[in-house]
Formats: sequence, structure tokens, C-alpha cells
Amino acid sequence: MKNIQAAKQQNRMFLPCLFKENMIDCRQMDTVSLNNLVFSNTKNGSVELDASTLAGLKKMPVDIFDNVYVGDVKPHALILCVDVRGFSNFLCSHDEEAVFSLITSFTSNFLSCVNQFGYGCSYYKLLGDGALVIWDDTTPTTLGEAIMVFQTYTEFLAEELFRPYPELGLGGALVMEKVYKYEISAEASALKYRDYVGYGINLACRLQGLAGKSELIINKKLADLNAFTTVIKDTPALVEEAKQLKGVFEEDKTPLHFYASANPANTFGL
Repeated sequence: MKNIQAAKQQNRMFLPCLFKENMIDCRQMDTVSLNNLVFSNTKNGSVELDASTLAGLKKMPVDIFDNVYVGDVKPHALILCVDVRGFSNFLCSHDEEAVFSLITSFTSNFLSCVNQFGYGCSYYKLLGDGALVIWDDTTPTTLGEAIMVFQTYTEFLAEELFRPYPELGLGGALVMEKVYKYEISAEASALKYRDYVGYGINLACRLQGLAGKSELIINKKLADLNAFTTVIKDTPALVEEAKQLKGVFEEDKTPLHFYASANPANTFGL
């Protein structure tokens, strides 16, 4: 978690990153250089993608159809769901130019943040003014990445992108739960679609709605690892709101654990 200051010094935004043998190579480059790196035109006019680009596609909802179908159960997946607080009111009070400018900067910088600090993730998907990032297993490394992504981007938004709009902020939830990973084909277009379903997805999406600006809620299973110090919030209004969550087990409705910091005495290895 020492890279927060470095991230904020990259021209006030995150840089595109390239995967090289499990190392992250971050650099500035123009569009032509980037295209030449990623795409190579063969003599027959087809387009080939380099290995790093193909690896990146494995983490996205749409991939190249390769006759391989996935149907996996991930019993201890780590799911991060984030969403912008105050965005609905922002839409009502600003013109389309301001909206387009904000949302394109928000999403592009978020993807770059994930590529830099969450490069071990298995999947990510944009959800309008929010996003979903999934790691197929919960380990000290994946936990560290998830917290780094949330903290770094929350800080970046507060100090840079959302500075003119103090009513905006990022809230989220991080849960450890079972999910199902699957793929379906769209053979006519030579593409396939990848997604996750399961209680863990629903839980993360529901809990994040209870988090305020710069707050991260974690579920009971994750709290029980004792990897983090947490603050339990039980105000009547929050408890009542939690009770109304659909498709959520009672043990995940109360108490609500809010992330505070890594636990110095944790035995999980974080």
C-alpha cells in the first residue's frame, strides 16, 4: 500500500499498464505507439493480438470465442463493488458536456487503476457510475489488491476528479463468498460472453448501497478472517435500511462491518 503517492503523481491520472511475465510495466505512450504494440497486421489482412492483450481479455466480459466453455464454482471469491454517491443528483443538475466529461474520466481512470493495483484480478466490469471487480480466490495478495484499488481510487477522486463536485464520492463493499463463473458463446460473431452469478455478487451489490462516501463495508465471513480492523455501525436508520435488503442472509445484515485498516496482529498474512 505504498503506491498511493506514486499513482497521484502520474499527470494527475493513472497510466495504461502492460502485462509482462507477471510484472507491471507502466508507461506513457501515444495512440500510434500503443496500437503498434497491441495490434500486428498480418499479410492476409487479419489482426493478431499480442499475449498481454489476450491475457487482458480473459478478465473482461467479452472475449474471443475459442470453443472453450467455462462453468466453475469459486467458493471463496473476493468481490469488490463500488458506486458513485450523489451521481443521480449530479445528472439532474449538470448538462451533458459535464456528465460525459466526468463519467468518461471516472471509468477510464478506474480501469487503469485496476490494471495497476488489481492486476491479479480475474474479472472486471463497468456498471455505469460503478464497477465490479472479482478475484477468484481470497488470499493475502488479493485482499491487498482489493483494498489498494479502493483506497487509491477513492483518494484520487476526492483530491482530483471530484474536487469541483464535493457532493460526489465513492462507496463500496468487499465480500468473500461463493460465485459461479460461466461463459456463453456468440459463435456468429466469433465472440463469447463471460460473467459471474451467485450470492456473493448480490451481497456485494446490496451492501455497497449502505456505504457512504469513502466507506467500504465488508461481510461477516471476511471480517471473521481478522485481517482487518473494522468499525461496527448500528444507527437505527442504517439498521432499518439493512433489514430491507433483498436476498441477503440475516447474518450479513447485522452487524455491519466498515473497513478501518489492516489489522497489525492479523495471522492471515496481509
